[in-house]
Amino acid sequence: MKVLFVATAYTRFKGDIITPWLVELITRLKNEGIEVSVFTSSYKGLGNHVIDGVQVYRFRYCFKKFERLTHEETAVDRITRGVFHIFLSFLYLVFGAWSMSRLTKHEKFDIVHIHWPFPHVIFGILGKRFGGARLFNSFYGVEIRWLKKKFPILVRPFSVLINKSDKVTAISTHTAKELEGVVRMPIEVIPFSAAMGERHSAAIAKKEIIFVGRLVERKGVKYLVEAFQRVHKSIPHQLIIIGDGPERSQLEEMVTRSGIKDRVKFTGKISDDALTRYYKSSSFFVLPAVYDKKGDTEGLGVVLLEAMSYAKPVIASNVGGITDIVVDHENGLLVPPADPAALAQAIVKLARSKQLRRTLGGEARKTVDEKFNWDRIIKKLIALYHDNNG
Repeated sequence: MKVLFVATAYTRFKGDIITPWLVELITRLKNEGIEVSVFTSSYKGLGNHVIDGVQVYRFRYCFKKFERLTHEETAVDRITRGVFHIFLSFLYLVFGAWSMSRLTKHEKFDIVHIHWPFPHVIFGILGKRFGGARLFNSFYGVEIRWLKKKFPILVRPFSVLINKSDKVTAISTHTAKELEGVVRMPIEVIPFSAAMGERHSAAIAKKEIIFVGRLVERKGVKYLVEAFQRVHKSIPHQLIIIGDGPERSQLEEMVTRSGIKDRVKFTGKISDDALTRYYKSSSFFVLPAVYDKKGDTEGLGVVLLEAMSYAKPVIASNVGGITDIVVDHENGLLVPPADPAALAQAIVKLARSKQLRRTLGGEARKTVDEKFNWDRIIKKLIALYHDNNG
């Protein structure tokens, strides 16, 4: 079976950290005999190439120096920068549609699988029209929220297009619910898992609380800093903030003003091996996600799965797809979003109880093993690929 994945961005070179979960998904599908190729946009003139045995088709949409709508940050964030980026997005759609039409006329695929249906469902329709492929669309949450909030006039025509799909999936029950009224067919909930999900650990924990992720508004890291400022004198832990992003300088200034600079460490981007060491040695993990100004939040929370695969207890906000993973006081602690007082209380609770950390951590790993293991996810997706009904 030949499947063409359509994604906004994909790995450009070995070691590139773009969409690690998608790379893992493709690798595992290949191991099961599914031939997967990727259709995505160029980045600064990058053309078609093969990486780790995967054929990547990249379409050009502008002059080399302007092809930066994707990869470095989300296209959604780029478009908010002004008229030129809106024009780039128009070129992106036009040349992407033309390239998809040419590709699927000459290269036949059994399935075109879209991993960001708005606006890429257009590419999928063309792949179905010119190549006779079945059309799959997978939703991650932010695209449907963005569509409804920024382009409500397009909801109805988008609904017409998306309902030409053969199958529609969502990564969480929360995302599936957001599709009500737009998608008029059964929606399969198929999450993704962590690329490190099988590297369990029994290492002795240091007194470290970690956050891992891009430093952007929807991650809610400023509320974590504020919560830690409230409790740093009553617990011995250090806060480790792993990742980079546009909010980093603002967060570092906030830490300095709060007088906790000696207790908070910003690592920036780190290697996979270094990240593994932090997961293994940490006491617990915090993901203080919120809804940002675009209405975006965590569609699922793969970093939670990464931490939980190491039997680490987690604290997370009660938003988005996080509730598909974390059950309050069973495998972690849930707190209201944007509530530093509640977050501070949860931090102290975990920091002071080794037994609670052990209990929640054990259940966390059990959750990953039983509900979010890759074997289960791949089996469900392949069964859907072979299901010709619907």
